[in-house]
Amino acid sequence: MTTESEKFEKYGQEWWNPTGKLFSLHRINPLRFDYFSGAAGELKDKKVLDIGCGGGLLAEKFAGAGASVTGIDLSPVAIEAAGKHAFDAGLSIDYRVSSPSKLAPEKSEAYDIIVCAEVLEHVDDLNAFLKDSLSMLKPGGLFFFGTLNKTMKSRFLAIFVAEDLLGMVPRGTHDYRKFVRPSVLKDILEENGVEIMELKGMSYDPFKLEFKISNDTTVNYLGYAKKRQGEK
Repeated sequence: MTTESEKFEKYGQEWWNPTGKLFSLHRINPLRFDYFSGAAGELKDKKVLDIGCGGGLLAEKFAGAGASVTGIDLSPVAIEAAGKHAFDAGLSIDYRVSSPSKLAPEKSEAYDIIVCAEVLEHVDDLNAFLKDSLSMLKPGGLFFFGTLNKTMKSRFLAIFVAEDLLGMVPRGTHDYRKFVRPSVLKDILEENGVEIMELKGMSYDPFKLEFKISNDTTVNYLGYAKKRQGEK
């Protein structure tokens, strides 16, 4: 059985090929960063943790805006690709082959911003994953997320259409059983002292061949949440 991290081992330098197997990530990357950075405000000197950073597409955006960025991923191949690209781009990013459970004990309440984009739908134990992740967020800090809703529409569009029909995402990337309903995410976040501030959809326009921020959360959704003061 292929683990989630093993699915991404084969991509290597494909992470930075805008017309390659991961081209859809390149399409949504400016959109999601603009949304996250708009919610965050000034990023200079903010401490940011990008969990499941992959090849570093979002991490480099945050670093380029002046943030102090740590990126973690379970795939050594992805981290190697991320580190090489950041070096070539003249960016200093602390990349590590690690997980929230490994990092959390040494980084309690260390970060102003934690990002989990296109990651939650690949997690086996979402409760434990988020508990560890959010323990590293400072009180008043922001949690940015983007994932797939667990609906029949998302199953059809994200797997059958995007993977099997159009090849927008490599076949086998997603497992519908791991898709996350916003209500489930909300409950887990609140259990960890984190409150959702906004929830938006990210919709695909097949005529313009582009993504846009929308109010339709039935397939892709993203948003941000804030850790309450005094929470650990």
